[in-house]
Amino acid sequence: MTVSTILRQHRALRWSVPACVAGVVALASAGVFTAQASSERLPSKSASALLADVQSARVSGLSGTIVAKMSLGLPSLPSIGGNQGQASLPSLLSGSHTMRFWYDGPDRQRVALLGTTNETDVFHNGRDLWQWDSDGHTATHTVLPADHPAAAQKQIDLTPQQVADRAIKAITPSTQVTVAANRRVADRSAYELVLTPRDTGTLVGSVRIAVDGKTKMPLGVQVFAKGSSSPAIDVSYSHVTFKTPAADNFTFTPPPGATVKQGSAAELPAKPAPGTAPGTGTTIGSGWTSIFEYRTTPAQIAKVAGPLLGQLKTVNGTWGHGRLVTSALLSVLVTDDGRVFAGAVDATALYAAATTHK
Repeated sequence: MTVSTILRQHRALRWSVPACVAGVVALASAGVFTAQASSERLPSKSASALLADVQSARVSGLSGTIVAKMSLGLPSLPSIGGNQGQASLPSLLSGSHTMRFWYDGPDRQRVALLGTTNETDVFHNGRDLWQWDSDGHTATHTVLPADHPAAAQKQIDLTPQQVADRAIKAITPSTQVTVAANRRVADRSAYELVLTPRDTGTLVGSVRIAVDGKTKMPLGVQVFAKGSSSPAIDVSYSHVTFKTPAADNFTFTPPPGATVKQGSAAELPAKPAPGTAPGTGTTIGSGWTSIFEYRTTPAQIAKVAGPLLGQLKTVNGTWGHGRLVTSALLSVLVTDDGRVFAGAVDATALYAAATTHK
């Protein structure tokens, strides 16, 4: 169960995933950690040594609070939903959002996505996968396949470790890698690894990864748009403990009066080939100029995003007709035939992708 799947199933957030949020997640770009300089001296590390440490870092257990801050500079759009406890597009793509995370190896994890007045939790314990939606007072139980009990863990992709892993995978000869001054994040001394794309086709100016001085686990990730002195998006720990959480953190019992549904393992997300079926996503290209493609249907887009799409710029080309939204860091194209393209690239790159991936 991915965090993006949680958002997609959460009724107030559904439209945002195909239109914008899924693109942000797929970019592997997140992070605006607020950190002060560290007075604690850490052993000197070269960029290559620190990269190796991050990629080999392992801990048996941890728990913490992750704060995401987004300031994408997207055009102002109207809110959806009348309940202030639910999210609107502006609240998702700006401001601060909080997630709790517990980890005890590949067989046990828990994620709690915290709203203003509601909460969505995912509990993975062995073959049991529970999703709890406090807004709808609904619990969904899925039994994972015996041959793939860690499926849920592999789909939890918004921790600083996962985000940093993706940024590191973008490292090619087109990336300059350096180490900046030490920082203090989540009350821990950390190195700061800086990735600067040399690829002129990306809107990303740099990615800064705060690496824990002791465990070498990423504590936070920053992404700056080109020419900007302020970070655009954030995933970082505000508090973290590198100890195995108590077992009761991973167990769930539906509260009295809750609606309990039985989920299907067949509904768990996979990575399909381009355009295989409606409601699927894939990545076009690689590195800093990769583009996330999401395919659904025009009817579904109209159902969940109709009023908002009317606020976006109308565009057309050899690829067809659609709507476009751009910012300093992100561009999103929603076509009239039900395709969505998003990436840290300018609009012309999205048009090219839409032309070649029909």
